[in-house]
Amino acid sequence: MMDPDGEKHIQPDVAVFKKMCRLLEFKRRQFFEDDWKNCSRIIPRAQFNHLMLVRFSMPCNLGNIMRITGLTSAGASLFVDKLVNAGILVRQEDPEDRRNIVISVSEQGQQFLREIDDRLNDFIYAYFAECSNGELKCIEEAMNVVCSKLEQ
Repeated sequence: MMDPDGEKHIQPDVAVFKKMCRLLEFKRRQFFEDDWKNCSRIIPRAQFNHLMLVRFSMPCNLGNIMRITGLTSAGASLFVDKLVNAGILVRQEDPEDRRNIVISVSEQGQQFLREIDDRLNDFIYAYFAECSNGELKCIEEAMNVVCSKLEQ
């Protein structure tokens, strides 16, 4: 197969890509499993896991929460109710459609998520502590290429 510049197109090693995805997912889950212990007094494990899934989609409505988490309508409503009561989420009427309720992260919730992200950053940085500057540059370039292709 030829690319637009007329060069032979090389297929990437899909097995390595899939292995990378599995390792990243495993490490991400491991981090959140361990980090939940820091948050267990604030929210139950199931709500924590769902919050980690939906946090980058906020603000959104209940339908989006159901789609992202796989929860039923009742389950998503219960999830939102618990996090509203915990002060993490807020509900607001959509000014353009009063039937639609917009769910977003409260100021307290934003601080809660920033603290989790800070711990996650430290967790990730630890994996790269022994990398040379050249390795870090190569990793950054590869991450940028992969993200740009996945975002298309």
